[in-house]
Amino acid sequence: SINPKTYEDRILLDYNQLPKILIDTLVAVEDRRFFSHYGFDVLGLLRATISNFKARAYVQGGSTLTQQLAKNFYLSRERTIRRKVTELLMAISLEIRFSKEQILEVYANEIFLGQEGNRAIHGFGLASQFYFGKPLLELDIPSIACLVGMLKGPTAFNPRILPERSIARRNFVLGVMEKQGLIIQRF
Repeated sequence: SINPKTYEDRILLDYNQLPKILIDTLVAVEDRRFFSHYGFDVLGLLRATISNFKARAYVQGGSTLTQQLAKNFYLSRERTIRRKVTELLMAISLEIRFSKEQILEVYANEIFLGQEGNRAIHGFGLASQFYFGKPLLELDIPSIACLVGMLKGPTAFNPRILPERSIARRNFVLGVMEKQGLIIQRF
């Protein structure tokens, strides 16, 4: 599971090995219209453009999960219009060629979720083992919310280094899960 040239490590999972609550949470937090768009979300792009224009800075992204996958797999992290257009076209191409389940499977295995020295932690399978010492299928809802919350910034929300920030982000994700009807608040 490790690529010795880049120090990237993964535990590869099939789509069927991804817990449903992880998929539902990922979609609820990162791309609510994932199953209905064709690689890009016009409303998401408009929302992000308006927010960025008002702030006169890049404060919000409008990328779909498919666009994030295209960027992480094929493109640089530079923030240019040219890169964004390329990312959008590649996302459409991915959507034409692959099913939503295949896209989610690759995303779940590819996404960067932290660093341990030179070793990059990629994918939810390895992140589950690395942060919680358990296979992904054995994680409880708060742990899954923590991992999904880390997508916004794996270093900024690392539960080992910044537990308070990680807990606050996890609680935000739990709130999204509750609003979307994925969980019921029990207290």
